[in-house]
Amino acid sequence: MTNRDCYFISGSPPCWSVMLALAVKNLPYDARRLNNTKGDQKSESFLAINPRGNVPVLVDGDVTVRETNAILAYLDAAYPDPPLFGAGPAQTAQIWQMVCEAGDRLRTPIGNIVRPIFRGRGAEMANEIKEAMPPVHQELAALEMSLSDRAYLCGAALSAADIAVYPAVMQLLRGATRDGAEKLGLQVFPLDDHYPNLAGWARRIEAIPGYDNAYPPHWI
Repeated sequence: MTNRDCYFISGSPPCWSVMLALAVKNLPYDARRLNNTKGDQKSESFLAINPRGNVPVLVDGDVTVRETNAILAYLDAAYPDPPLFGAGPAQTAQIWQMVCEAGDRLRTPIGNIVRPIFRGRGAEMANEIKEAMPPVHQELAALEMSLSDRAYLCGAALSAADIAVYPAVMQLLRGATRDGAEKLGLQVFPLDDHYPNLAGWARRIEAIPGYDNAYPPHWI
């Protein structure tokens, strides 16, 4: 047991980002998994921790923080080594820019693509899924290009930008491997064939000590 708890839903990219940050910081924590199908987020006990009823939530001793980006900022302020937001103003701005863009340009559209696939509605919503993919490919291509001359998205060191983007990309890949998804023409799996620089970047993130503890348990 530790005095640090992370409340999460398995497979949620925002939750995964926070758990990766804890791994990067080498901070032990107790993973408190909630079951959204059973309404755990709206339970009286969880609402006492976060009245908004959403995840992730980090409880670090006497401090409780909700919202992914707020948690990442808190962890970097409370435990600055290694830094998640760079070493100077320009790099900090670059990282924050990518973290903010990750939600609107990757996490949300990818969620809209994979959600019907996970729910067995991929064939039914094939046209909508196919129409949603070009902007995602545009973003992936930009990331692929940025990784042509660097190990991580904002330079030589892993940052909050990487752990914000990585879970969304993995969620898309998981959707692409589900039964029937090959008919949707997502063109992302295997990642090495479509975006080799992103594939190498992903392997570097997966080599982080503690990565396995952050991996969505229901994906195992």
